[in-house]
Formats: sequence, C-alpha cells, structure tokens
Amino acid sequence: MELDGNGWVDCGCGARHWGRHGAAGLFLVVDDHVLLQLRPKWAHEGGTWAIPGGARDSHESVVATALREAQEEAAINPGLIEVVGVRRLQHPDWRYDTVIARAPVRPTVEEHAESVLLDWVALGDLAHWDLHQGFRDSLPDLLLPRISLLIDGANVVGSRPDGWWHDRAGAAGRLIDELDAIAGRVVELSGEPHLLANLEMVVEGRAREVADPDLDSLVRVVRAAGAGDDTIADRSRTLKDVLVVTSDRGLRSRVPRSVPVSTLFEWLG
Repeated sequence: MELDGNGWVDCGCGARHWGRHGAAGLFLVVDDHVLLQLRPKWAHEGGTWAIPGGARDSHESVVATALREAQEEAAINPGLIEVVGVRRLQHPDWRYDTVIARAPVRPTVEEHAESVLLDWVALGDLAHWDLHQGFRDSLPDLLLPRISLLIDGANVVGSRPDGWWHDRAGAAGRLIDELDAIAGRVVELSGEPHLLANLEMVVEGRAREVADPDLDSLVRVVRAAGAGDDTIADRSRTLKDVLVVTSDRGLRSRVPRSVPVSTLFEWLG
C-alpha cells in the first residue's frame, strides 16, 4: 500500500517516533564529504542538519526507503550511487536504518520537499555543525570501519545439534532471524569495534527452500546453484571488507589469504 508508513509510533522507550514501519535515511559519502540537508523549522528538531530520510512504507525494503527519500528530498539519481552497508538503531517498537552509500563523483542535487538547503560537509568538520541529535548520536558508528559477513549457512546450521536435519529450510530461517539481531550493529573484531554493515548467507540443497527474509531484514540470502562452497569462494574474491564465516577447513583453503575467516559463535552466543 502506498504511503502507509506516515504516522507516529508511541515507543516503549517513552518517545514518539515518525514512521509506522520505522524510518531510513541516506548517508552518502563522496571524497570524504557527506551530503546533509537543513531541516525546515516545522520538522522535528527543525533548523538542524541531518541526512535525507523518512518513513518506510510496508512494501519497501530499508534500502529502497532511503533511496526514495533521497530522490524526493534531494533529487538524487539512485542509479549513480552504490550502497555499501546499513547501520541499524533498534528501539523497543521502532527502528531507524542509516543506509551508507558512496559515489565516484558528487551527483547533482536540488532542494526538494523537506530540504531547505543541501550541502556537502567534510567528515572531519561534522562535529562543528548544528546536527540533529539522532544523527549526531549515530556518527561514531557510521565512521567505524565496516565489515561484510559472507556466511556458510550449511556449516553454521550444521554445527548446532538442534534437529536441523529434519527441516533444513526451517533451520536456515532461524539462523536468518539470529543474524538480523546483530545486522547493522557494532561488533568487536580483533579487539577493535567495526560496523557489521552487510550480511550474506549462502544456502545450498534443501535449505534453498528457505523463505525470503522480511522486507525490513538486513540479511541477504544467496541460493547457490550448486555447491555452496563454490559460491562462497567466488563471492569472497569480489566483496569488499569481507569476512567469511565458516569452520570448514576445505573452504578456508579456497578463500584468498587476504580475506579473514572466522565463526559467528562470539556474536550469536
């Protein structure tokens, strides 16, 4: 349904948030500058600077929401930018997803809708600007190094003696739910904080029958045409900032030496 996201949510945190299905915005970085909009006086925290964004409609993914809002508010052509990750802020009854993107050159922008002014601001200067408080709070996470998990679904599922062999698709679905709980969050890697910006889970065999994740999920399911290891080995050579998740020694030997390999146990518990 069109525009069914507009509306307030009375959240369990005690605050009211805009967006019945959550909200999303676009953090577009080009040459170490980010595109900001000056919010109109009538908006929440009007007169401050933030990123283009707004309420998610129920038929949209979070990435589609951020791209649509950026097009509506800044006339950004979504075909000119590359999405590289998502940072998620989860409240009891609401969430905000910051979609991180980049472009080789600054796209043409125009003030539309809720944008009073648009400006490209150096990342190093953001602390000196009058920023929307929610955006200011998100900056430490957004500026962290990013990692993308490439997950060997068969190996992770198979490492758990929970009866997965009776329902491989169901077990894969349960793993997706667990992954969504950490997607877009900050995790420790080699003792340093990183933003878990992308998650791809490769499934094979009967697990390929797993249902598609919900539209607001941050987990991407890749259904291998053949052996999952072949797909993971290929994807590990093309993805950026990737960490392969497996305990399969054979697969480890096929991943480029420059790509780290680990397990999910420390993050999923």
